[in-house]
Amino acid sequence: MGFPKELLADHERLVLETRPHWVALVLPTFWTLVAVVAMILVPWDGTAGLVAKAIVFAGWLLLAVGPFLRWRFTLFVLTSDRLITRKGVIAKNSKEIPLERINDVAFSQSIFERMVGAGDLLIESAGERGQERISDVRHPEQLQLTIYKEAEENSNRMMRGGSPPPQQSPDIPEQIAALARLKDQGVLSESEFEAKKQDLLRRL
Repeated sequence: MGFPKELLADHERLVLETRPHWVALVLPTFWTLVAVVAMILVPWDGTAGLVAKAIVFAGWLLLAVGPFLRWRFTLFVLTSDRLITRKGVIAKNSKEIPLERINDVAFSQSIFERMVGAGDLLIESAGERGQERISDVRHPEQLQLTIYKEAEENSNRMMRGGSPPPQQSPDIPEQIAALARLKDQGVLSESEFEAKKQDLLRRL
């Protein structure tokens, strides 16, 4: 099931929607194979055999089925306004970070994750949440660049009089600080940064 489009604001655009990388399924697959082998090797005769098979089945549900369902019902969504992580099979859990509140996006990859195109994102945002780790994302380096691009476009819309919800709109010093971070990250040139900063200062 994808991200419900009715949850998007009128001005909001869906940029990216993806589940965690298949690397998150390596351990569930391993435990499934272990369970199959155990079911074949454990004899059915007697109460002890039935109890052993019940234990194997319960372990398979816990170690394989549970993680698979969590993977299946986890969505990472990037819109023109925010980052959203949705989890939950029955009860849903959603975390949202407005793009204008993002201070930094870092990624990490092991050697194996780099080979298969997986990794973790570390999102640093203003406010109470601080840092948010998103594990097993697909192509984290490309995703990092996409988030920076959308954050820049979001900042440009605000400076042109765009309309993020009032409670999410940062004050002018915060916008200047966000532009400075984009300049340090190479997203904005020095001249672009100065032009946008002067435009903001004229609004004071």
